[in-house]
Amino acid sequence: MGSENKSSVDMKNGDKIAAYGTQKKIAMKAAFAPDSFEKKEQTINARKAQNVDAKKAKAKKRAKLAKASRKKNKK
Repeated sequence: MGSENKSSVDMKNGDKIAAYGTQKKIAMKAAFAPDSFEKKEQTINARKAQNVDAKKAKAKKRAKLAKASRKKNKK
């Protein structure tokens, strides 16, 4: 590995450290970057569907309790 730096100071270890840091940075970016937009979109849609289902179930339960309450108040 030839050093491109032509200064009189020996920078071989510095170049190694810089290369190592660059590799780590690239690895971190790759870990957080989505593989594809479609996969990210599917995840968002799945979360939305789950939230909608939960809201529907909660609304259904509340409606059932309200109906029971009205029926109880009629008597």
